[in-house]
Amino acid sequence: MKPVSVVIPVYGRDDALEIVPFLMRQPYADALKIVVIDNGNSAERSARLKALAHDGAEVVSFPENRGGSAAYIAGMETARRKFPECRYVWLLDDDAKPNGDTLPALVEAMGRLVAGNPQTASVGSAVMSASDPERIVECGASFCPLLGHAFSKLAGLRLADVGSRTLRVDYAAACSLLVNVAAVEAFGFWEDVFIHFDDIEWGIRATKAGWSNHATTASTVVHPEFDQGKAGAWICYFDARNMYWLAAKHGGAAAVACVRTKNALKSLNDRLSGRRARVAARSLAWRDFRAGTRRTRNEVEEALEAYG
Repeated sequence: MKPVSVVIPVYGRDDALEIVPFLMRQPYADALKIVVIDNGNSAERSARLKALAHDGAEVVSFPENRGGSAAYIAGMETARRKFPECRYVWLLDDDAKPNGDTLPALVEAMGRLVAGNPQTASVGSAVMSASDPERIVECGASFCPLLGHAFSKLAGLRLADVGSRTLRVDYAAACSLLVNVAAVEAFGFWEDVFIHFDDIEWGIRATKAGWSNHATTASTVVHPEFDQGKAGAWICYFDARNMYWLAAKHGGAAAVACVRTKNALKSLNDRLSGRRARVAARSLAWRDFRAGTRRTRNEVEEALEAYG
């Protein structure tokens, strides 16, 4: 297999302590160059993560949690600087569970797609349900900037019924995404928005630049499903703040107005349900969007506490 950099951001979980040894046991381990981002973890967890470092594996430590966006940005920069021979970078969430074929299938699909079109930006894995690993949560998605809504591909279908398919998509989730470094060199990488919508924006930007994104059922990864109904106030903040950012960048004033309406309806429901912290979070998100303010999670929580 061609040399591949693997970027794994870590915050508050120990999964990477199993994922990295798992990858190093694979027959293609010699082709891997691993970059672990220790994203503001406790001293004890940070020490265990640093112990993963060896020839071909870097551990980059942040003194505080700077979010998934900053972690992946730092990982991509480190991979390109330390391992320039790797023309593909595999982005892998620390709570995603790959199998032995997850990466080889991505590399095979990327090679085939690049042979047909050198301007292939990315290939993502099919994301499988943690509660039912044979059910597809999504295999990439299309995205409508005006509505601010993603339409997941193959959602709810059984993997056995779908078979091996590679789809053209607007974006594929970064929980398991193989990125062509040539695309990053051509039009850049993510923006630092802490979490959420960073991978979507990059996928849209890739398409506008004339590149293509794909997802394949030949590669699978198990990943917990996000439950919006259980999201904390700080997550609601980033969902709203970054949805405004994405709408303004790729959909214009009409898209921002649609997002504003969507968030107003969500806040009405939360107000009726007594979840006032989530309402405050969306109000803060709107003010920050208009002011051009960016915050970390800690800064959002401090602002919400001061807000009342």
